[in-house]
Amino acid sequence: MRRKKGSDANMKFLFGSVFFFFIIVVVIGLFSYFTLQQYWSVSADGKKTATVARPQYDYSVAFDADFQGKSYRVYLNDSLIYAGCPVNVDTVLRTKRLAENNSLLIVDDATDVIVSIIELGRRGDVLLKYNGGAISSRVKE
Repeated sequence: MRRKKGSDANMKFLFGSVFFFFIIVVVIGLFSYFTLQQYWSVSADGKKTATVARPQYDYSVAFDADFQGKSYRVYLNDSLIYAGCPVNVDTVLRTKRLAENNSLLIVDDATDVIVSIIELGRRGDVLLKYNGGAISSRVKE
């Protein structure tokens, strides 16, 4: 019994689709394997251990009582973390970053002028004080 041309075309298409499916499965498998390998490292004694994630740098920013009634924006690097008037002395901003070199920018809302730039270390508590139009800071690591 002889097959028709249409039947041959369908068989070629079927084998091609199955071959393509297996190629896709192999590529996804390799990609997953190599992606997951970056989270494991071999220790000195030959054991596989989970790799520790990059450190996060923790900061908390507190406002002095003299900030009440004055509107400011606080940026950490390029991210706006606070905008407005601190409601009370207990207003504390807590944030985490992955970048190693961080700086805190304080911008006056009324004039859009950068009032203060504070370079930060790995982590720390920052207390912002308002002194007659100027902002001083105390960083405690």
